[in-house]
Amino acid sequence: MVNKLFIGIVIWGISFSGFSQSLISYIKVNPNNVYIGQPVQLKVSVYSSTWFTKGIDLGNIQVDGALTVYFRSVSNSRSFNGKKYAGVDFYYNLFPTKDGTITVPAIDINLESPKEGGYKGIKHSIKTKPESIEVKGVPLGYDPNNWLVATSLNVTEKWLTSHQNVKVGDVIQRSISRAAGGTLSEFIPKTVWDSIVGVSIYPKRPSINTNKSKTGVSSSRSETVSYLFEKEGVITIPAIEYLYWNSGNKKFYRKQIDSISLTVKPNADLAMLATIKKSLQKEKEIATIEETEAPFLIFGMTAKEFAKNVIFLIIGSFLFITLFKISRRKYKNYKIKRLQSESYTFRNVIRAIEKKDFLTFLNVVNTWLRKVNYKKESLNEFVSEYGSEELKTVLSTMNDSYFNQQKSIHTNSFKVLMKSLKNARKSFITQQAKINKGKTTKNWLNPLSID
Repeated sequence: MVNKLFIGIVIWGISFSGFSQSLISYIKVNPNNVYIGQPVQLKVSVYSSTWFTKGIDLGNIQVDGALTVYFRSVSNSRSFNGKKYAGVDFYYNLFPTKDGTITVPAIDINLESPKEGGYKGIKHSIKTKPESIEVKGVPLGYDPNNWLVATSLNVTEKWLTSHQNVKVGDVIQRSISRAAGGTLSEFIPKTVWDSIVGVSIYPKRPSINTNKSKTGVSSSRSETVSYLFEKEGVITIPAIEYLYWNSGNKKFYRKQIDSISLTVKPNADLAMLATIKKSLQKEKEIATIEETEAPFLIFGMTAKEFAKNVIFLIIGSFLFITLFKISRRKYKNYKIKRLQSESYTFRNVIRAIEKKDFLTFLNVVNTWLRKVNYKKESLNEFVSEYGSEELKTVLSTMNDSYFNQQKSIHTNSFKVLMKSLKNARKSFITQQAKINKGKTTKNWLNPLSID
Protein backbone atom coordinates (compact mmCIF):
# COMPACT_ATOMS: atom_id res chain seq x y z
CA MET A 1 0.00 0.00 0.00
CA VAL A 2 2.87 2.36 0.89
CA ASN A 3 4.71 1.53 -2.35
CA LYS A 4 1.58 2.25 -4.41
CA LEU A 5 1.10 5.56 -2.61
CA PHE A 6 4.74 6.51 -3.21
CA ILE A 7 4.54 5.63 -6.91
CA GLY A 8 1.30 7.63 -7.23
CA ILE A 9 2.93 10.71 -5.67
CA VAL A 10 5.92 10.45 -8.03
CA ILE A 11 3.66 10.10 -11.08
CA TRP A 12 1.56 13.07 -9.89
CA GLY A 13 4.69 15.15 -9.39
CA ILE A 14 6.01 14.33 -12.86
CA SER A 15 2.68 15.04 -14.52
CA PHE A 16 2.30 18.31 -12.62
CA SER A 17 5.78 19.55 -13.55
CA GLY A 18 4.95 19.04 -17.20
CA PHE A 19 2.08 21.53 -16.98
CA SER A 20 3.72 24.26 -14.88
CA GLN A 21 6.70 26.50 -15.28
CA SER A 22 9.63 27.45 -13.10
CA LEU A 23 10.26 31.09 -12.21
CA ILE A 24 13.57 32.41 -10.89
CA SER A 25 14.45 35.89 -9.65
CA TYR A 26 17.52 37.27 -7.90
CA ILE A 27 19.57 40.41 -7.22
CA LYS A 28 23.28 40.94 -7.79
CA VAL A 29 25.30 43.88 -6.47
CA ASN A 30 28.86 44.72 -7.49
CA PRO A 31 30.84 45.68 -5.51
CA ASN A 32 29.27 45.15 -2.12
CA ASN A 33 31.91 47.10 -0.17
CA VAL A 34 32.16 50.76 -1.20
CA TYR A 35 32.72 54.35 -0.09
CA ILE A 36 30.01 56.99 0.25
CA GLY A 37 29.07 58.18 -3.25
CA GLN A 38 30.70 55.22 -4.99
CA PRO A 39 28.29 53.69 -7.53
CA VAL A 40 27.19 50.10 -7.02
CA GLN A 41 26.02 48.13 -10.02
CA LEU A 42 22.66 46.56 -9.26
CA LYS A 43 21.18 43.89 -11.52
CA VAL A 44 17.71 42.44 -10.99
CA SER A 45 17.10 39.27 -13.02
CA VAL A 46 13.84 37.44 -13.72
CA TYR A 47 13.71 34.11 -15.59
CA SER A 48 10.96 31.76 -16.74
CA SER A 49 11.19 28.21 -18.06
CA THR A 50 8.69 29.29 -20.76
CA TRP A 51 8.50 32.99 -21.68
CA PHE A 52 6.83 36.25 -20.63
CA THR A 53 3.56 37.20 -22.32
CA LYS A 54 3.67 40.74 -20.94
CA GLY A 55 6.44 43.24 -20.25
CA ILE A 56 7.78 43.49 -16.70
CA ASP A 57 7.98 46.90 -15.06
CA LEU A 58 9.96 47.17 -11.83
CA GLY A 59 9.91 50.95 -11.73
CA ASN A 60 12.57 52.77 -9.73
CA ILE A 61 13.81 50.80 -6.74
CA GLN A 62 13.83 52.68 -3.44
CA VAL A 63 16.78 51.95 -1.15
CA ASP A 64 17.10 53.61 2.24
CA GLY A 65 20.47 55.39 2.41
CA ALA A 66 21.11 55.47 -1.34
CA LEU A 67 20.02 57.17 -4.54
CA THR A 68 18.94 54.83 -7.35
CA VAL A 69 19.29 55.39 -11.09
CA TYR A 70 17.67 53.03 -13.60
CA PHE A 71 19.51 52.48 -16.90
CA ARG A 72 17.94 49.78 -19.08
CA SER A 73 16.50 46.28 -19.38
CA VAL A 74 17.98 43.53 -21.55
CA SER A 75 16.30 40.31 -22.69
CA ASN A 76 18.44 37.29 -21.99
CA SER A 77 18.51 33.52 -21.78
CA ARG A 78 20.57 31.14 -19.67
CA SER A 79 20.52 27.63 -18.33
CA PHE A 80 19.67 26.52 -14.81
CA ASN A 81 20.40 22.88 -13.95
CA GLY A 82 20.76 22.09 -17.63
CA LYS A 83 17.42 23.65 -18.58
CA LYS A 84 17.13 26.78 -20.72
CA TYR A 85 15.27 29.78 -19.32
CA ALA A 86 14.16 33.05 -20.92
CA GLY A 87 14.68 36.15 -18.84
CA VAL A 88 15.08 39.89 -18.45
CA ASP A 89 17.91 41.72 -16.66
CA PHE A 90 17.28 45.19 -15.20
CA TYR A 91 20.34 47.40 -14.65
CA TYR A 92 20.61 50.13 -12.00
CA ASN A 93 23.26 52.13 -10.16
CA LEU A 94 23.07 52.73 -6.43
CA PHE A 95 24.85 55.73 -4.93
CA PRO A 96 25.19 55.36 -1.11
CA THR A 97 24.57 58.57 0.85
CA LYS A 98 25.62 57.34 4.30
CA ASP A 99 28.10 54.92 5.79
CA GLY A 100 27.19 51.64 7.42
CA THR A 101 25.13 48.77 6.07
CA ILE A 102 22.45 49.55 3.50
CA THR A 103 20.07 46.91 2.23
CA VAL A 104 18.45 46.50 -1.14
CA PRO A 105 15.02 45.27 -0.02
CA ALA A 106 13.19 42.24 -1.36
CA ILE A 107 11.50 43.26 -4.62
CA ASP A 108 8.01 42.08 -5.52
CA ILE A 109 7.87 41.28 -9.23
CA ASN A 110 4.54 40.87 -11.02
CA LEU A 111 4.65 39.04 -14.32
CA GLU A 112 2.67 36.94 -16.78
CA SER A 113 4.04 33.67 -18.12
CA PRO A 114 2.32 30.61 -19.66
CA LYS A 115 2.63 27.13 -18.28
CA GLU A 116 4.80 24.70 -20.20
CA GLY A 117 2.98 23.46 -23.26
CA GLY A 118 0.53 26.37 -23.03
CA TYR A 119 0.36 29.79 -24.63
CA LYS A 120 -1.91 31.89 -22.40
CA GLY A 121 -0.14 34.10 -19.86
CA ILE A 122 -0.82 33.36 -16.20
CA LYS A 123 -0.28 36.05 -13.58
CA HIS A 124 2.46 35.38 -11.03
CA SER A 125 4.10 37.31 -8.22
CA ILE A 126 7.62 36.41 -7.10
CA LYS A 127 10.02 38.07 -4.72
CA THR A 128 13.79 38.50 -4.70
CA LYS A 129 15.96 38.08 -1.64
CA PRO A 130 17.39 41.25 -0.06
CA GLU A 131 21.06 42.11 -0.58
CA SER A 132 23.32 44.07 1.78
CA ILE A 133 26.06 46.55 0.94
CA GLU A 134 28.76 47.76 3.32
CA VAL A 135 29.44 51.47 2.94
CA LYS A 136 32.63 53.07 4.28
CA GLY A 137 32.86 56.70 5.33
CA VAL A 138 35.32 59.21 3.93
CA PRO A 139 38.89 57.93 4.59
CA LEU A 140 40.81 59.55 7.43
CA GLY A 141 42.84 62.53 6.33
CA TYR A 142 40.38 63.61 3.65
CA ASP A 143 37.89 66.44 3.98
CA PRO A 144 34.28 65.14 3.93
CA ASN A 145 33.25 68.52 2.46
CA ASN A 146 35.53 68.00 -0.53
CA TRP A 147 34.90 64.28 -1.12
CA LEU A 148 33.89 63.04 -4.56
CA VAL A 149 33.86 59.62 -6.21
CA ALA A 150 33.92 59.97 -10.01
CA THR A 151 35.44 58.50 -13.14
CA SER A 152 36.57 61.94 -14.34
CA LEU A 153 36.48 65.60 -13.34
CA ASN A 154 36.91 68.67 -15.52
CA VAL A 155 37.20 72.11 -13.92
CA THR A 156 36.83 75.40 -15.81
CA GLU A 157 37.06 78.96 -14.56
CA LYS A 158 35.56 82.09 -16.08
CA TRP A 159 35.67 85.71 -14.94
CA LEU A 160 32.32 87.24 -15.79
CA THR A 161 33.64 90.74 -15.18
CA SER A 162 37.18 91.94 -15.73
CA HIS A 163 39.57 91.65 -12.79
CA GLN A 164 41.99 94.17 -14.30
CA ASN A 165 42.28 97.75 -12.97
CA VAL A 166 40.22 96.99 -9.88
CA LYS A 167 39.53 99.78 -7.42
CA VAL A 168 37.85 99.96 -4.02
CA GLY A 169 34.07 99.50 -4.34
CA ASP A 170 34.28 97.39 -7.50
CA VAL A 171 32.42 94.10 -7.74
CA ILE A 172 33.76 91.36 -10.00
CA GLN A 173 32.12 88.01 -10.67
CA ARG A 174 33.79 84.66 -11.07
CA SER A 175 32.27 81.36 -12.23
CA ILE A 176 33.70 77.87 -11.65
CA SER A 177 32.16 74.89 -13.39
CA ARG A 178 32.83 71.23 -12.72
CA ALA A 179 31.77 68.32 -14.94
CA ALA A 180 32.06 64.87 -13.36
CA GLY A 181 31.59 61.45 -14.90
CA GLY A 182 30.02 58.49 -13.13
CA THR A 183 28.23 60.40 -10.39
CA LEU A 184 25.14 62.48 -9.64
CA SER A 185 25.11 66.24 -9.24
CA GLU A 186 24.04 65.83 -5.62
CA PHE A 187 27.47 64.35 -4.84
CA ILE A 188 29.58 67.18 -6.28
CA PRO A 189 30.60 69.10 -3.15
CA LYS A 190 30.18 72.83 -2.72
CA THR A 191 33.17 75.02 -3.42
CA VAL A 192 34.73 76.38 -0.24
CA TRP A 193 35.41 80.07 -0.74
CA ASP A 194 38.30 81.00 1.52
CA SER A 195 37.99 84.35 3.30
CA ILE A 196 40.14 87.20 1.99
CA VAL A 197 41.15 90.22 4.02
CA GLY A 198 39.61 93.37 2.56
CA VAL A 199 37.21 91.45 0.33
CA SER A 200 33.59 90.43 0.97
CA ILE A 201 32.47 87.25 -0.81
CA TYR A 202 28.90 86.67 -1.94
CA PRO A 203 28.15 83.24 -3.52
CA LYS A 204 25.09 82.86 -5.72
CA ARG A 205 22.85 79.84 -5.90
CA PRO A 206 24.65 77.05 -7.85
CA SER A 207 23.33 75.46 -11.02
CA ILE A 208 23.42 71.65 -10.98
CA ASN A 209 22.48 69.07 -13.56
CA THR A 210 22.55 65.29 -14.05
CA ASN A 211 22.57 63.58 -17.43
CA LYS A 212 21.78 59.90 -17.92
CA SER A 213 22.49 57.61 -20.87
CA LYS A 214 21.70 53.91 -21.32
CA THR A 215 24.94 52.92 -19.62
CA GLY A 216 26.02 55.69 -17.29
CA VAL A 217 25.53 59.09 -15.69
CA SER A 218 27.41 62.36 -15.68
CA SER A 219 26.74 65.58 -13.84
CA SER A 220 27.77 69.19 -13.53
CA ARG A 221 27.84 71.95 -10.96
CA SER A 222 28.35 75.61 -11.81
CA GLU A 223 28.95 78.17 -9.06
CA THR A 224 29.20 81.94 -9.30
CA VAL A 225 30.65 84.25 -6.67
CA SER A 226 30.84 88.02 -6.39
CA TYR A 227 33.91 89.71 -4.85
CA LEU A 228 33.42 93.19 -3.33
CA PHE A 229 36.77 94.93 -2.83
CA GLU A 230 36.66 97.15 0.25
CA LYS A 231 40.34 98.03 0.81
CA GLU A 232 43.16 99.11 -1.44
CA GLY A 233 46.42 97.24 -1.80
CA VAL A 234 47.60 93.88 -3.12
CA ILE A 235 44.92 91.21 -2.74
CA THR A 236 45.57 87.49 -3.33
CA ILE A 237 42.63 85.30 -4.28
CA PRO A 238 43.75 81.89 -3.02
CA ALA A 239 44.01 78.71 -5.05
CA ILE A 240 41.12 76.24 -4.99
CA GLU A 241 41.76 72.51 -4.95
CA TYR A 242 39.28 69.79 -5.83
CA LEU A 243 39.82 66.14 -5.02
CA TYR A 244 38.19 63.05 -6.45
CA TRP A 245 38.68 59.32 -6.11
CA ASN A 246 38.40 57.09 -9.16
CA SER A 247 36.84 53.82 -8.00
CA GLY A 248 37.87 52.13 -11.26
CA ASN A 249 41.63 52.33 -10.73
CA LYS A 250 41.53 53.06 -6.96
CA LYS A 251 43.47 56.33 -7.33
CA PHE A 252 43.06 59.87 -6.00
CA TYR A 253 43.27 62.85 -8.33
CA ARG A 254 43.56 66.57 -7.64
CA LYS A 255 42.38 69.47 -9.79
CA GLN A 256 43.60 72.95 -8.87
CA ILE A 257 42.80 76.52 -9.88
CA ASP A 258 45.83 78.66 -9.24
CA SER A 259 45.75 81.74 -7.05
CA ILE A 260 45.88 85.22 -8.56
CA SER A 261 47.04 88.55 -7.17
CA LEU A 262 45.28 91.86 -7.80
CA THR A 263 46.31 95.41 -7.03
CA VAL A 264 43.24 97.25 -5.74
CA LYS A 265 43.47 100.96 -6.41
CA PRO A 266 41.98 103.66 -4.17
CA ASN A 267 38.59 105.18 -4.98
CA ALA A 268 37.67 108.67 -3.84
CA ASP A 269 33.94 108.08 -4.36
CA LEU A 270 32.83 105.50 -1.78
CA ALA A 271 29.29 106.77 -1.31
CA MET A 272 27.79 103.71 -3.02
CA LEU A 273 29.90 101.12 -1.17
CA ALA A 274 27.43 100.62 1.68
CA THR A 275 24.50 100.33 -0.75
CA ILE A 276 26.31 97.79 -2.94
CA LYS A 277 27.29 95.74 0.09
CA LYS A 278 23.73 95.70 1.39
CA SER A 279 22.40 94.59 -2.00
CA LEU A 280 24.96 91.79 -2.32
CA GLN A 281 24.28 90.63 1.22
CA LYS A 282 20.57 90.37 0.48
CA GLU A 283 21.30 88.29 -2.66
CA LYS A 284 23.55 86.01 -0.62
CA GLU A 285 20.85 85.45 2.02
CA ILE A 286 18.25 84.62 -0.63
CA ALA A 287 20.64 82.20 -2.36
CA THR A 288 21.47 80.52 0.98
CA ILE A 289 17.79 80.08 1.84
CA GLU A 290 16.97 78.74 -1.64
CA GLU A 291 19.83 76.25 -1.55
CA THR A 292 19.04 75.13 2.01
CA GLU A 293 15.35 74.70 1.28
CA ALA A 294 15.83 73.39 -2.23
CA PRO A 295 14.08 70.03 -2.56
CA PHE A 296 15.85 66.89 -3.65
CA LEU A 297 16.09 66.97 -7.44
CA ILE A 298 15.76 64.04 -9.80
CA PHE A 299 17.31 64.98 -13.13
CA GLY A 300 16.65 68.65 -12.48
CA MET A 301 13.08 68.12 -11.18
CA THR A 302 11.64 67.99 -7.71
CA ALA A 303 10.27 64.66 -6.55
CA LYS A 304 6.74 66.02 -6.96
CA GLU A 305 7.44 67.31 -10.47
CA PHE A 306 9.19 64.06 -11.39
CA ALA A 307 6.27 61.96 -10.11
CA LYS A 308 3.80 64.18 -11.95
CA ASN A 309 5.75 63.87 -15.20
CA VAL A 310 5.96 60.10 -14.76
CA ILE A 311 2.20 59.92 -14.22
CA PHE A 312 1.57 62.10 -17.28
CA LEU A 313 3.97 59.93 -19.27
CA ILE A 314 2.21 56.73 -18.19
CA ILE A 315 -1.24 58.19 -18.91
CA GLY A 316 -0.05 59.63 -22.21
CA SER A 317 1.53 56.33 -23.21
CA PHE A 318 -1.64 54.45 -22.26
CA LEU A 319 -3.83 56.84 -24.25
CA PHE A 320 -1.46 56.72 -27.21
CA ILE A 321 -1.40 52.90 -27.22
CA THR A 322 -5.19 52.76 -26.80
CA LEU A 323 -5.82 55.27 -29.60
CA PHE A 324 -3.27 53.51 -31.79
CA LYS A 325 -5.01 50.15 -31.29
CA ILE A 326 -8.45 51.66 -31.89
CA SER A 327 -7.22 53.51 -34.98
CA ARG A 328 -5.51 50.43 -36.33
CA ARG A 329 -8.63 48.34 -35.77
CA LYS A 330 -10.86 50.97 -37.36
CA TYR A 331 -8.48 51.35 -40.29
CA LYS A 332 -8.42 47.58 -40.74
CA ASN A 333 -12.23 47.42 -40.66
CA TYR A 334 -12.43 50.39 -43.01
CA LYS A 335 -9.96 48.77 -45.38
CA ILE A 336 -11.91 45.49 -45.41
CA LYS A 337 -15.17 47.36 -45.85
CA ARG A 338 -13.70 49.51 -48.61
CA LEU A 339 -12.30 46.52 -50.48
CA GLN A 340 -15.71 44.86 -50.33
CA SER A 341 -17.65 47.97 -51.28
CA GLU A 342 -19.50 48.62 -54.50
CA SER A 343 -17.79 51.98 -55.00
CA TYR A 344 -14.33 50.40 -54.71
CA THR A 345 -15.27 47.69 -57.21
CA PHE A 346 -16.61 50.28 -59.64
CA ARG A 347 -13.36 52.27 -59.34
CA ASN A 348 -11.57 49.13 -60.57
CA VAL A 349 -13.86 49.22 -63.61
CA ILE A 350 -12.92 52.86 -64.23
CA ARG A 351 -9.21 52.09 -63.82
CA ALA A 352 -9.45 49.36 -66.48
CA ILE A 353 -11.11 51.85 -68.85
CA GLU A 354 -8.44 54.49 -68.07
CA LYS A 355 -5.72 51.95 -68.91
CA LYS A 356 -7.58 51.16 -72.16
CA ASP A 357 -7.57 47.46 -71.23
CA PHE A 358 -10.81 46.15 -72.70
CA LEU A 359 -10.38 42.53 -71.57
CA THR A 360 -9.74 43.51 -67.96
CA PHE A 361 -12.73 45.83 -68.16
CA LEU A 362 -15.01 42.92 -69.12
CA ASN A 363 -13.76 40.88 -66.15
CA VAL A 364 -14.07 43.56 -63.46
CA VAL A 365 -17.39 44.88 -64.73
CA ASN A 366 -18.95 41.46 -64.12
CA THR A 367 -17.50 41.49 -60.60
CA TRP A 368 -19.12 44.88 -60.08
CA LEU A 369 -22.49 43.61 -61.34
CA ARG A 370 -22.36 40.79 -58.77
CA LYS A 371 -21.47 43.31 -56.07
CA VAL A 372 -24.54 45.44 -56.76
CA ASN A 373 -26.58 42.24 -56.83
CA TYR A 374 -27.82 42.88 -60.36
CA LYS A 375 -30.12 39.93 -60.84
CA LYS A 376 -29.04 39.07 -64.39
CA GLU A 377 -25.29 39.64 -63.90
CA SER A 378 -24.85 40.29 -67.60
CA LEU A 379 -23.28 43.47 -68.97
CA ASN A 380 -25.35 43.35 -72.15
CA GLU A 381 -28.59 43.03 -70.19
CA PHE A 382 -27.54 45.80 -67.77
CA VAL A 383 -26.70 48.13 -70.66
CA SER A 384 -29.95 47.22 -72.40
CA GLU A 385 -31.93 48.07 -69.25
CA TYR A 386 -30.10 51.15 -67.96
CA GLY A 387 -27.69 52.29 -70.65
CA SER A 388 -28.11 55.00 -73.24
CA GLU A 389 -28.03 54.44 -76.98
CA GLU A 390 -24.55 55.89 -76.95
CA LEU A 391 -23.38 53.23 -74.46
CA LYS A 392 -24.99 50.43 -76.46
CA THR A 393 -23.33 51.63 -79.67
CA VAL A 394 -19.86 52.10 -78.21
CA LEU A 395 -19.86 48.69 -76.50
CA SER A 396 -20.99 47.00 -79.73
CA THR A 397 -18.24 48.78 -81.67
CA MET A 398 -15.57 47.92 -79.11
CA ASN A 399 -16.63 44.26 -78.98
CA ASP A 400 -16.51 44.00 -82.76
CA SER A 401 -13.06 45.65 -82.96
CA TYR A 402 -11.55 43.52 -80.23
CA PHE A 403 -13.02 40.08 -80.93
CA ASN A 404 -13.91 40.07 -84.63
CA GLN A 405 -11.63 42.52 -86.42
CA GLN A 406 -8.69 41.95 -84.03
CA LYS A 407 -7.67 45.56 -84.17
CA SER A 408 -7.00 48.16 -81.51
CA ILE A 409 -9.87 50.17 -80.09
CA HIS A 410 -9.87 53.90 -80.68
CA THR A 411 -8.97 56.03 -77.67
CA ASN A 412 -12.13 58.10 -77.96
CA SER A 413 -14.25 54.96 -77.55
CA PHE A 414 -12.87 54.47 -74.02
CA LYS A 415 -13.77 58.08 -73.13
CA VAL A 416 -17.33 57.58 -74.35
CA LEU A 417 -17.55 54.25 -72.52
CA MET A 418 -16.48 55.80 -69.20
CA LYS A 419 -18.94 58.69 -69.39
CA SER A 420 -21.95 56.65 -70.53
CA LEU A 421 -21.28 53.77 -68.07
CA LYS A 422 -21.18 56.21 -65.16
CA ASN A 423 -24.58 57.56 -66.23
CA ALA A 424 -25.97 54.02 -66.47
CA ARG A 425 -24.72 53.24 -62.95
CA LYS A 426 -26.32 56.43 -61.67
CA SER A 427 -29.66 55.48 -63.25
CA PHE A 428 -29.46 52.02 -61.68
CA ILE A 429 -28.70 53.44 -58.19
CA THR A 430 -31.51 55.99 -58.47
CA GLN A 431 -33.99 53.25 -59.34
CA GLN A 432 -32.80 51.03 -56.48
CA ALA A 433 -33.18 53.92 -54.05
CA LYS A 434 -36.78 54.39 -55.10
CA ILE A 435 -37.49 50.69 -54.76
CA ASN A 436 -35.93 50.56 -51.28
CA LYS A 437 -37.34 53.96 -50.24
CA GLY A 438 -33.95 55.60 -49.96
CA LYS A 439 -32.24 52.62 -48.30
CA THR A 440 -29.60 50.44 -49.87
CA THR A 441 -30.17 46.75 -50.42
CA LYS A 442 -29.28 44.56 -47.44
CA ASN A 443 -26.98 42.51 -49.63
CA TRP A 444 -24.76 45.54 -50.18
CA LEU A 445 -22.10 45.69 -47.51
CA ASN A 446 -21.96 49.48 -47.44
CA PRO A 447 -23.97 52.26 -49.08
CA LEU A 448 -23.58 52.92 -52.75
CA SER A 449 -21.85 56.09 -53.76
CA ILE A 450 -22.59 57.80 -57.06
CA ASP A 451 -19.53 60.10 -56.85
